[in-house]
Amino acid sequence: MAATVEQSGSSAFSPLRQPVFAVLWAATVLGNTGSFMRDVASAWLVTDLSASPAAVALVQTAGTLPIFLLAIPAGVLSDILDRRRLLIALQVMLAAVSAALMLLSQSGQLTVGLLVALTFAGGVGAALMGPTWQSIVPELVPRHDLKNAVALNSLGINIARSIGPAAGGLLLASFGAALTYGVDVLSYAFVIAALLWWRRIPEADDDLSEHFTGAFRAGLRYARASRPLHVVLLRAVIFFAFASAVWALLPLVARNLLDGDAGFYGILLGAVGVGAIAGALLLPALRRRLDADALLLGASLVAAAVMGALAFAPPRWAAILALLLLGTAWIVALTTLNAPHRRSCPIGCVVGAWRSISPSSMAPWRAGAWAGAS
Repeated sequence: MAATVEQSGSSAFSPLRQPVFAVLWAATVLGNTGSFMRDVASAWLVTDLSASPAAVALVQTAGTLPIFLLAIPAGVLSDILDRRRLLIALQVMLAAVSAALMLLSQSGQLTVGLLVALTFAGGVGAALMGPTWQSIVPELVPRHDLKNAVALNSLGINIARSIGPAAGGLLLASFGAALTYGVDVLSYAFVIAALLWWRRIPEADDDLSEHFTGAFRAGLRYARASRPLHVVLLRAVIFFAFASAVWALLPLVARNLLDGDAGFYGILLGAVGVGAIAGALLLPALRRRLDADALLLGASLVAAAVMGALAFAPPRWAAILALLLLGTAWIVALTTLNAPHRRSCPIGCVVGAWRSISPSSMAPWRAGAWAGAS
């Protein structure tokens, strides 16, 4: 249902005046909070099942690899299928994954292999989810509110990133993995209910619309031919490939180097979310003083310094401060790379190519992160 309400003035929170957007926004904040709780449980649980760093990192890989493999096909599907129905089906799939994790952990039958397999299945759902959530935003708000809607979605995911890991860690430490996964299942129920409530007007059939194969080839051709996109992707790969080591090994750092429990691990991840919100608030002022190259260089230096500091097993309070700085650096890098990327190609290419190199540990599309910061 396209939003048609026009406002005389547009404020940062004006998109919330649109009932459908407001309901879906609130539901996705809850859903993303549950997803972060699930991720904390999975990342910590693997350290109970295996002391191998490779096994811990493999869980992170299983969650992000499908996003790399399916990014462009997912963008195509979001264009050729009914988006509301696709979103509902994917939410049901992801709820089933969390339910399976809940039952296996409760019965004591969860193994590293099953955890990796179910995490991979969740990653597939996440890969297919993101482009569809991004593409429905213009249907929910007037055109003049679109930029504010994107900003609110970024705020929502950072709110979830701040609350979800800490709450998940505390639940995991107090009540165990099964309850933590159960809360995630419940969060999907809220998102599904919101999607069922949304009465989207189906798009008219168009005999000229592309089918999957043609649209997929068109996306690949554009990605190959766009040199500005190549530059953005190269910089993103260089930054995220190294900085992502933090997410792969942070459970072991929290447990072995910092002698923390699941609650402390959740607090560390929550600190990243708080740092990301602070970075988003500081970014306009930073952009007035520094150009994009300087911002990306500064974010890279901060990320490197944080990784170096964690390697020396600092006091817990210092580790929390370091993760706050990392969250700020991460959101600065992400938004700095995202802006020219959005200008360099159309929406199908934007969704597919960008998501193939954006780690889901910081942008978890599982429950509907409609768009990254802009």
